[in-house]
Amino acid sequence: MNRKKITKEKIIQAVLESAFDKSAGNTSLSDISEILHIKKASLYNHFPSRESIFSAAIEYCGLYMKKISFTPRDTEKIIQKYSAEVVLKGIVNRYIKLHEKEPLFQMYTFIQSEKYFDSNAARIALEQENEIINETEELFQSLLRLNKLTLSEKQLSAAARWFCEGFLTMMAAYLTRRKEIMRKNPETGIGSLFALPPDDKTIAEIDTLVQFFMSFIKQAAYGTK
Repeated sequence: MNRKKITKEKIIQAVLESAFDKSAGNTSLSDISEILHIKKASLYNHFPSRESIFSAAIEYCGLYMKKISFTPRDTEKIIQKYSAEVVLKGIVNRYIKLHEKEPLFQMYTFIQSEKYFDSNAARIALEQENEIINETEELFQSLLRLNKLTLSEKQLSAAARWFCEGFLTMMAAYLTRRKEIMRKNPETGIGSLFALPPDDKTIAEIDTLVQFFMSFIKQAAYGTK
């Protein structure tokens, strides 16, 4: 491949592809160059070291993931039409589906694995989690104003954090299983996750989490009267 056609972005994408298949720690410069069909030495025309490539990949993922919101843009219109439970189920299912597709699935698993070894990856993962919690809190506030949520102002922040931590844990487990299915069935290929049979059981479990959460806060509100 002509060196002029290789860009930093293509190198980063090759890193994500290799890391998805064999883990970031086991991804070498040879793996990256093999995906790009270039000589390993050609990578040094763009990055001074393997460490700099991975640092750039982490920042690249962070910038991309920052653009992905937990709640859709038309949330205000949606909550006018549906119950709090239906709205919340729709939002969490949408968010999972977004993460099942390229390039977000590769980026998510890359950051989640690297957050234990790299401070920038840890920062990105934490910022993403906090943003989801903040958006959920804003959602709850909107539902509260419409009398579609029986939750006091004092309980709102704690409820948002409690729900998001449960949901994110379940999503992480779900995506880990989906990744393993792809790795054990290479014929599906990267980018073909959407073609795999849906994991209805896990989705149902997440829906049950929403139902339990709504039931819990209703009981809590009733108990404070």
